[in-house]
Amino acid sequence: MLRFGIVLAAAGILALFCLSGDAREPVKHLLYALLVLALAVVQPLVSGDLALAKNSRMALFLGVILLQVGIGEFLQLQVTEGHLEDHLVALLLPYALAPMILSVLMGPQTGLLACLLGALWWSVLRVTRDPVLLLLAIAGGLAAVLSTLRVRRRSRLLRAGFYSGLAVWVVALLSGVIGPVLWDNLPSTDWWSLCIESSVAVGIGILTAVLVSGSLPLIEQAFGITTEISWLEMADLNHPLLRRLSLEAPGTYHHSLAMANLAEACAEKVGANATLCRVSAYFHDIGKLVKPEYFTENMVPGENPHDELTPTMSALIILSHVKEGVDLGVRSKLNSRVIDAIRQHHGTTLVEYFYQRACRQEMDARAGGNLMNVRPEDIPKVSEESYRYPGPKPQTIEAVILGLSDAAESASRSLERPTPQRLDDLVHGILHDRIEDGEYDEAPVTLCQLQEIAATLVASLGSMHHVRIAYGRRKEDRIPSGKD
Repeated sequence: MLRFGIVLAAAGILALFCLSGDAREPVKHLLYALLVLALAVVQPLVSGDLALAKNSRMALFLGVILLQVGIGEFLQLQVTEGHLEDHLVALLLPYALAPMILSVLMGPQTGLLACLLGALWWSVLRVTRDPVLLLLAIAGGLAAVLSTLRVRRRSRLLRAGFYSGLAVWVVALLSGVIGPVLWDNLPSTDWWSLCIESSVAVGIGILTAVLVSGSLPLIEQAFGITTEISWLEMADLNHPLLRRLSLEAPGTYHHSLAMANLAEACAEKVGANATLCRVSAYFHDIGKLVKPEYFTENMVPGENPHDELTPTMSALIILSHVKEGVDLGVRSKLNSRVIDAIRQHHGTTLVEYFYQRACRQEMDARAGGNLMNVRPEDIPKVSEESYRYPGPKPQTIEAVILGLSDAAESASRSLERPTPQRLDDLVHGILHDRIEDGEYDEAPVTLCQLQEIAATLVASLGSMHHVRIAYGRRKEDRIPSGKD
């Protein structure tokens, strides 16, 4: 119902554009515009584009395109009122606005669709058969999309804006919108106007990129979208939580750094969000800040505080680091997807060591109870559920990668001789156990992807644990003592 309201609002805006223009047959052109709107609604359903599955994303998609078209309508109104020359409208329209925003926020497929829809709407509303306007819109938008396939720095947006303006300039120059250049009589060409119009075409592209760069953080916040640029900004190791981790739990900190490299490599291999995996790996164990000395990587050699605790209490401390991490993440206003990764990276796995320890104690108690005539029902039975993480199970492929990388990196440190075969057995053993345990039943991941992740982990761990050559110390030449 909400999606219908969004589409209806878009149709109302298009009707306003058609009726307020100078078209002789506004109803006919409104029909054309509504057909293009139908294409915008149906195409994602046919192609299965998940980027537009949410109503908020569809509202953003249509809203940004209509904003671009609305700017064109405003410029045309200035022409009607005599404030602007008609031929400048084609150069002043920010063709890269919608394609660039949507390509960065939702992916190049969505940006390309926005480019085509914006070009069609603009052509329909201008009431002209001249294909030049359509070509200008497609050229400017296509250049913006191709230049933002993977934006990792805001400076790349400026480059995309320049390329978009350059594409508009080339099409406008070849079609006569700029100039024209009188090749048979160059001195008669109005070079001053040519330079001004060329500067406008390229300058509008750059100005559009500046506006997009400034508005992206606001759009991300409003619609709950995180771009590659924002993920990289969140990967700053100077974050207060990460600085605390490096000082209070240095073992956990270095484990997180190593795990981040593993997770990123796995994500790139299977086409997941590599930057999200890296950022989530940095923060996945921040809950250990509450009791860092109870985790193996932070223990002082020869001192194990768990020796003084029951298995139940030890397991409770280990399990609680997930909840503590979520609480710290919420208080520190971490990205919601990072908090989800903290919550899901252990899934509902079993704290095997303390569970086995508790089972052994139960068996010893029953054996001793037989000698002391203690009834079996008086000896408490170990509950496996008490030694499992609360979950939920991984819901995304990124959470799957984090969980496997975490387990593999931690377990590999316990190997005395981490040979390639031992690492392979270790990683595939962890993977097999989790599949058998049903840990990935709720995650959108295939067995083929799981095998690729495991193979990448084996290769990466092999590089990390590569044995170096033992270089001997250089001995200085000694001058023999004694008399000549």
